[in-house]
Order: sequence, then structure tokens, then C-alpha cells
Amino acid sequence: MTSQRERLVPDVVCRKRICHGVAFLLALITGIKADEFTLNAAVIPPWTHIFNRTLPYDAIPHPRLTIMPFVIKNCRSQYDKITRAYDKLQKNHIHVVVGQYDPAIVTATEKLNIPYLATTRMHKKNRTAIFQIHPPLEDFSNAINDLARAYKWEKCSYFYDDDQGLVIIESLLNNHNLVMKTWKLEREASTSQIRDYLVHMRRAFVQKSIIYSQKENIRKILHQARSLAMLSTPYEWFFYDPGDQLADVFMEFPDVIVNFTLFSLMPYNTSKFHGNKGDQYNLSLALDTMAVLRDAVPHVLYKSEDEEVRKGLTTAISKTLQDRLTGHIEFDKTGKRTNYLIYLSEINGDKHYGIGKYNTSNSATPPLSLASNITRSNITVPFPLRGRTVKVVTIKEDPFTMLKRDSHLYTGNERYEGYAVDLIKEVAKNLEFKFELYLVTDGKFGSKLPNGDWNGMVGELLAGNATMSVAPLSINAEREEAVDFTKPFMTRYISVLLKLPRSETSYFEFLNPLHPIVWFCTFGAFVVVSIILYVLERIGNCRRKEFAAMTFRESLWFVFGSLLQGSTDTSPSTLPGRILTSAWWFFALILISSYTANLAAFLTVKKINTPIKSVTDLASQTTIKYGTVRNSGIMSFFKNTNIEHFAKMWAHMSEIDPSSMVGTTEEGFEKVKQTNYAFFWDTTVNKYKTIEDCDFMEVGPQFDPKGFGIGVPPGATYRDELSMEVLKLSDKGTLHQLENKWWGRRNCPDVTKPSADETSELQIDNVAGVFFILLGGVAIAGIVCVGEYFGKLIHKKHKKDKCAQNEKERESFL
Repeated sequence: MTSQRERLVPDVVCRKRICHGVAFLLALITGIKADEFTLNAAVIPPWTHIFNRTLPYDAIPHPRLTIMPFVIKNCRSQYDKITRAYDKLQKNHIHVVVGQYDPAIVTATEKLNIPYLATTRMHKKNRTAIFQIHPPLEDFSNAINDLARAYKWEKCSYFYDDDQGLVIIESLLNNHNLVMKTWKLEREASTSQIRDYLVHMRRAFVQKSIIYSQKENIRKILHQARSLAMLSTPYEWFFYDPGDQLADVFMEFPDVIVNFTLFSLMPYNTSKFHGNKGDQYNLSLALDTMAVLRDAVPHVLYKSEDEEVRKGLTTAISKTLQDRLTGHIEFDKTGKRTNYLIYLSEINGDKHYGIGKYNTSNSATPPLSLASNITRSNITVPFPLRGRTVKVVTIKEDPFTMLKRDSHLYTGNERYEGYAVDLIKEVAKNLEFKFELYLVTDGKFGSKLPNGDWNGMVGELLAGNATMSVAPLSINAEREEAVDFTKPFMTRYISVLLKLPRSETSYFEFLNPLHPIVWFCTFGAFVVVSIILYVLERIGNCRRKEFAAMTFRESLWFVFGSLLQGSTDTSPSTLPGRILTSAWWFFALILISSYTANLAAFLTVKKINTPIKSVTDLASQTTIKYGTVRNSGIMSFFKNTNIEHFAKMWAHMSEIDPSSMVGTTEEGFEKVKQTNYAFFWDTTVNKYKTIEDCDFMEVGPQFDPKGFGIGVPPGATYRDELSMEVLKLSDKGTLHQLENKWWGRRNCPDVTKPSADETSELQIDNVAGVFFILLGGVAIAGIVCVGEYFGKLIHKKHKKDKCAQNEKERESFL
């Protein structure tokens, strides 16, 4: 037999390279004598290397072991494969088959009553002489279901990429208190598919996930979950990992503190094959299989017939009771492995803890037992975004996010400036992460569409494109249902932005301090007082020859000069005239003083007559159109409010004049500037607009206070850290400093609050009328002077002619 073994082993070495199959076979070939009884092993990839590596650890000392290849290739059909397997099993006197489950070989072994030790999950039940070394997936699914009941789960996600994973779904569906969302992955799932599933899972606020998948898909899931900040509390991940096959995957996340819970056949990280994490489970199964055979072979050493050997092996294997690397090995009547333990282990970074066990026996005690006191080391939970580069979505809105004038000379974040840019820089610096800013593609803040989807920045967060939004995004109930927000970093109100009315300049603005009626009454008083003064003086001086009575012209000039505080040659000489003059002087004193006081205000303080005095005035007029941005938070306020005048405005904006709504804030500002339009928008932006452009004015009163918060995806675990950082910045005064930086400079006068600080210089336009009167007086005086001059010349000439005529007449008379 020694020569036979020496002859077979080199043949296997040569043929191993060309064999392609799914199982390895251990062939028991009987001889006449016990010492000649030889165990030949025929191995087909991928179990060839696994079987070879088990020999140094645990070999079968008696009978001797040889290796025989068992290859069935180039089969035309499944029936052909079954037939050829049957012939080969019969021809080579094979008495036991061990390896990966193969339906064709199983059919052949059933016909020959050959025991089959399956090292992978079986697809069919109630097979004869088949023993499942690999534990049934049903037991793991029951363990997962019992844990869900113990922890009182309400919802969970389930990722799987194999139809065998339906077993776990069937078990979890029996838990009527559990809402389960399932995600079927491709065998080689793309990162985009996995990311979409994780985003939907996060949107549904599902925080517990069960994964039954290939190792590479699991690796992709965890990497994408990390990029979405889902590898931190309160998220929990549960894995089917019977033998530490995922240990190398978890080693890629040593800094992630999150509950990775494993359902394993062996305690975590206890395998003897420490240098081979990927194959240690299969190596352990191979060793346990050889141990089962070693205990079963002595029962058939003295049997010579193939049928007797096979029946003897089947009987001996069915009675197996032993504890091995993969736990307790025992089979029930159907050949399914039973009465073993499933270990529950919790992985936190580089630490692991045993948290419970699940007993698959049919005892009366509850199968799941959880540890009541788990000693864990002190763990400091790091900020999930620390050391990473995250995407931050924002929107172009002055002064929150603006493009620099020379932005074309820069790239990345250096292109932007503004309050929001400074805020995220402070937050990122303190929390030690990097960020990439980008503008929302559709230019929207975020509103819910009729189909249930979201646009704008909220849509970017829900789609997983952005890790957070830093922008003037107001917090309202509708948005809060879709995404999460931090503590507000600023409070905003709603006000109206209008175009500043141009004041009409009048050359005779000095007449404005007195009402036209006052001017007419003053003129009338001047005439009446002049007439009365003339009458009083004539009556009083009619019998007094020593005083010349005032003429009417002198009376007019005296009253007029008194009004302008000028002096005249004559003055009243009678007591009644002087009493009347005293009354007139007092009247002139009060009138001139009042006029002077009002004139100073009218000529130095800029007065603007705004078309509306308050926001509510818009509801009662039709001259000025008004509106806001479509699908914005302010539009939602008008749409949902029950306040009468605001509801009336919404009816006008939405039904009577829908064109009053604008698509963007830039469009709204331009419409205010070009037309007779009032724009409802945030006070923060409106105030900056009045600072930046003096053609705008803001009208209150302010209403609907709301907070601006940093938006994060629903269930994001880093929201609390961001909120705490916002509060710290507020306590340190940093937020106040940023407000002063972007809203502190004001170069335009506040037309709603005239004061001494907001007076303006007198322009020529304001006092031109006085000069016109002066010029008019000069012109009239000149005309009168010329008239008098020519009048005197004419009079003189006429007098001279008359004298000459008289002289002639006298001479002729003589």
C-alpha cells in the first residue's frame, strides 16, 4: 500500500492544477485486513488547499490516508453529471463524501447510500445519509429574530445578495412587531447601488441593519456607510459570520466606535489559524470533519462489503457526540446539526465582547441568553467626521455665500466668501474636519414636490450628495420631518423690500414749512391790517394838523416791513394804530419763528413719503404688486397661515396674480428695482440689500421668527456635535462678530428714522427759489427804476415844453 500511496500523491499534485469542482471526497477503500485498510481522499477545488492544510494539524492515524482526485467535467446536462458521478463513486468503491454541497453528487450518493458530510448549506431537506457539518442558516435566523424580540426592535434593514438569505426574511416576518426593509444586492454590487440603499434606509430612520452577504459587498457597505456617517451611534450593524471570516474587514475600521454584532459558530478571534482569517472557518470545518470520520472508521474496519461499510459509517456518524473547533457536533434524525451554540459578539473598534449565546437545542429553557453585566473599557466616542473631507451644500445668497469678484482666479472653497463660509470654517476648524463647498444645482432652498420628493438643498441631503448644508435654510415643520437641523445659528424674520421712492425736488421748497392756506391767510392778514392801519391813522390825525397822516402806500410798506423785521421811515402815531401794530408784531414774531423752525427741518432732514407704512398696508391696496420666492419657507408661511391679512395676501399671490411669485431671490431683487414691486424675504438678506444698495428700503414690522440651522441628513449621528459647536461659537461671541463683519457697515441713511445724524446738506435745488425771488426783486426794481427814469424825463420834457409855450403866449400877449 505504501507504493500505491507514493504513486498517487504525485498524480494529485499534477492534476490539482486542472481540476474544477465544488467538493472534496474522502474515499474509504476496504481491504481484507485492518492494517491494510486505507483511507483515500479525492479532493476537488476549492477545498483542495483547505484539506491539504489540515493534515499537519490533525490527521487520521489509522487507516492510512491517500489523496485521489475526483473530477467530473464537460458534462452535457445535470443528468449526465449525476450518471457520471454515480459510475465514478461505484467504480472507485467510495464510501463517504465530504465537501461542499452539490445536488448532482448528492443524488448519486443517495442512490448508493453513501454518507455525505456537507460543509456548506444544503438546499434540500429530508435527504437520507446526508449530514450537515455546516450549521443550518435557520438557526442563525432564529437567533437574530430572538435578539430582535429581546431588544424590542421596531424596524430594521436587511441586506442580502443570495437567495439563501430569504431564510432570514422568513424568520423575521414572524415578528409582527417588526417593520423590515429588505435590500437585494447584486453578487458584485456597485457602490452607487449600495449608497442609494443606505440613503433610503437613513431617510426611513432605520438604525439597525442585518447583513447576509459576501465579504466584498460587506466591505463596500461599511465604507459607504462610513462616508454617510452611519458608523456611529445610534446605528447598529448585525452580521452573519460563523467563523471570523469578517475579522479582516472590521480591522479596516479601528477608529469607528459603533456596535458591530456578530452571530458566530465560534467565539470571536479564537481560531487556531490566526494568520489565515479568510479560511479559518473552512479549515476548522475540515478538521472537524476529519475528527468525525476518525471516530466513525473504527466501526467499519472489519466489514468487507461496500454496502455494509456505508451503512456502518452512516450509523456511526449519526451517533456522533463531540465538541470540536466549531462547537458541539451532533445530528438530528434529518442529518441537521443541532445542540450547538451560536455566539453573539460585539465589536467596538479594536475591542470585542461576548454579549450572549443562543442554544439550538430543543430544551424548554429560552434559547437566547444575554449577558447581564458586560465589562467594557472606557470608550471615548470620537466625532464621526473628524479627519474626513465632507461635502457641504450651500446656495448663493448675499451675504451668506457669495462668489468673490476674482473668483475665476481661485478653485475650491477659496472662490466663496460670506457669513456661511466663515461659519463652516470655524466649525470645521474646531471639530477637525475638512469640507468641500458646492452650490445647489437647481438654486432651490428645498421644498416637497407633489410626488413626495424634495428639491434644493434638502433634496441634496436626502440623496446623500451632501453631508450637511450651511446656508440661510429656515427650520420649519415640513423640513424637520425630512431632515435634521442643528441648533439655530441665527434668527430671521420676514420683512418687505421696496424700492426707495425718489424725493421730488422743488425750487420753492422754502414754501413747504407753511401750508398754502397759511400763506394765503398771511397775505390776507397783511392786506387787511394795512387797510385798517391806514383808516385808523386817517381818523386819528384828521384834527391834528401837526402830524401828517400815513398814506395807504406807507401803511402797506410799514406792515410788510414789520413782517420781515425791516425798518420804515414812518410809523403809527395814534394810540389805536400803535395797539394794532403791537398785535401785528406779535403775530409776525410767532409766524416767523414757526416758519424758521420748520424750514430747518425741511431743508436739512431728508423726508421720504413711502408708498406703504407697514406690511399690512399691502393687503389693502392694488397698486403695488407683491410676492416671494416659489417653494421657499416664506411661501410655506403664507400658504399655511391663518392670519387674516396674510391669508388675503396669499390668495392674491397664488390665485389673482401668480406672476408676482419669482423663481430666485436675484429675480425678486431685480423686479423690485425695475418695477413697482414689493418682495417678501428674510430680514437678514433684506437688511444687507439696503446696506449694499441705497436704492432699496426695508419696511416692517417684522414677523414669523424662524431659525437658520445647519441641515444634516435624517438620523445623522454628528448633529449633536455640530449643535454643541454652534452653541460654543455663540457663547464665545464668534457669531456676533461674524454678524458685525457682514452687516455692521452701513453707508445708506435709514429713511424710516430721521434724526440729527441723518441730516443732509442744503443743495442748490433746495434754496434756488430764494435766489429766484432775489433775482425777481432785482429785475422788478430795475424795471421800476428804468420806468421812473424815463417817466421823469418825459415829465421834465413835458414841463419844459409847457413852460416854453407859456413864455410864447406871454410874449405874444405883450
